[in-house]
Amino acid sequence: MTETQLTLTAEERDYLVGLLETVLKDTRVEEHRTRTPNYRAFVLHQEDLIVKLLSKLGHPSG
Repeated sequence: MTETQLTLTAEERDYLVGLLETVLKDTRVEEHRTRTPNYRAFVLHQEDLIVKLLSKLGHPSG
């Protein structure tokens, strides 16, 4: 897997964290609403990616 380094200003980081937190909330709602196993697995994977990104940005979300 290739790693990419990205330099962000504090304002950009805060904005990105806010966007990811909003998407995480929406993803968690979507997870609870879906009954299709394949789609649910997809949503859970997306949730995991968002949590990892927030962690890398120094804002762990539980």
